[in-house]
Amino acid sequence: MKPGLETLGCSDFLIFDKTYPERLKIRRSLVQQHPEDVIGIISDSDARIRLAVEELYSHLFKIYLPARYPSIFKTTRDKTDHINSVENLITGSIIPADAESISLHVALKIISENIDEDFFILLPHKTDEDTPGDVVYVLEAYSACFPSGFQPRDKIGKRLADIHRPVPKYKEKLQKSMDRFFARLEAGRLVKRINWAITVDEELYSNFDKSGPAFEGTLKKMTMKDLDLNKVSPFCLPLFHHILTDVQTFLRSERQTLHRLPASDAIVFAFHTYLYPIQDIKAEGSGEDLALAIDGLQSGSVPEIFTYKNGEKWADAVKQYLRS
Repeated sequence: MKPGLETLGCSDFLIFDKTYPERLKIRRSLVQQHPEDVIGIISDSDARIRLAVEELYSHLFKIYLPARYPSIFKTTRDKTDHINSVENLITGSIIPADAESISLHVALKIISENIDEDFFILLPHKTDEDTPGDVVYVLEAYSACFPSGFQPRDKIGKRLADIHRPVPKYKEKLQKSMDRFFARLEAGRLVKRINWAITVDEELYSNFDKSGPAFEGTLKKMTMKDLDLNKVSPFCLPLFHHILTDVQTFLRSERQTLHRLPASDAIVFAFHTYLYPIQDIKAEGSGEDLALAIDGLQSGSVPEIFTYKNGEKWADAVKQYLRS
């Protein structure tokens, strides 16, 4: 198994918590305001892409969600006992159980508006290049409301290596192992990893490239007074469950999963975004742990990652606060 990945039980594929209703409001607003950014697809008529999107959609609404979260998703059956629709009991929305009768764009829109998770669908393509199994994976479709510091529509149609091109040392240290892992990931296996970053100028919707200014050296270094630690969001819920309305200083974490769809052979990369105010991290006694992690980011095997994550802007101020 690739370092940092762990096998996940199928029942734990998607996580729902008490923030779900409020975050759906944000997602639905984003779909209306930024439809071309939130939803992307190379071709609505491509048979392989259609199979992959329909396969994911059907699994979510016909199988997984009604069984795993029956208090949220309720199925309706026709006279022949086939599931023909699903009701979201939180929003009252009636959702088609299958995507055959709707466009792929509409299918991805329904996913965006009913599941607090972002999805990227990649399909294998044959290549003459020296890659594991002579196959590369290309991003064909996505439903992404909460990207962090990148624009998904700039990634559509690109292969895995090109998607990660801005990541320092990706080609040297990760590209071959990632290509190999994708090629060998078998259907039925679900894996998970967690990543983290500190954000000081982002909301949940952070659809912009933030790495450019970092590598250009144009970032302004922050002081502890710049961290906006006293602002309180009116949507704040108990510890570790917050909705961001004002720009604050957060530990931003993504719970990322990967799995292969058996019929289409597509790989689905999905992630759920959490925002933890650093006030809470410090209050629970984990301030020094986070400060040490920030130190490790700067002194690790790829120190350029520190720059890539805008560390030169916020690191000293955040560490000073966490250790104060």
